[in-house]
Amino acid sequence: MTLGVRVLSFLVGYVFGMIPSGYLFGKSRHVDITKQGSGNIGTTNTLRVLGKFYGLMTLFCDAAKAIVPAVIMYFIFGKKAGADPHLVMLYAATGAVIGHDFPAVMKFKGGKGIATCMGLFIICFPQCLPLSFLLFAIALVLTGYVSLGSILCAAAFPVQVLVFWHFDLLFFKGSSMMEAFVLSVFLGGLAIARHHSNISRLYHGNENKFSLHSKKEA
Repeated sequence: MTLGVRVLSFLVGYVFGMIPSGYLFGKSRHVDITKQGSGNIGTTNTLRVLGKFYGLMTLFCDAAKAIVPAVIMYFIFGKKAGADPHLVMLYAATGAVIGHDFPAVMKFKGGKGIATCMGLFIICFPQCLPLSFLLFAIALVLTGYVSLGSILCAAAFPVQVLVFWHFDLLFFKGSSMMEAFVLSVFLGGLAIARHHSNISRLYHGNENKFSLHSKKEA
């Protein structure tokens, strides 16, 4: 697969990823969520500030930002000679994660990429979904910390890819598999890095706990 296909797939994904779902939902309610709660435009802060409906809508839209460009690029390049369709989708979905995290339209101040990574999992690594959901649910139920569940999922992502690679259970084959693994390490590391402030608060014991009954950040 050529460098041009990789770059174009990434850029198309980035454009989709820049769509600030939570921010737009907030504006529809005359609320600037960048000035409410944690100031983050992602799912968790949208849910806290705007409530369950808009939180779930943001989750859906942010995940779709990875799925839609991946499907588009699959139909454009996926069946052309020399192009690995699954790698094409992965680059598009990766671009969406970067667009969500660093959107040019929001002065590069975006979310933390977890919901968009979920979309990437759905379209590129569905095998990783069960354990990721389990880790997230256990962390949330036992501690009440969304951030801890997200960090655990991010850390487990490349490990899961490596294990599934060993058992030949992924869509990627040959050299594409190594490329997919490298991208999984990058994405997992980026998600953890985006949670640096949460990690600090977890360490000091003053991280915000999640509650469906409150729209305000603690």
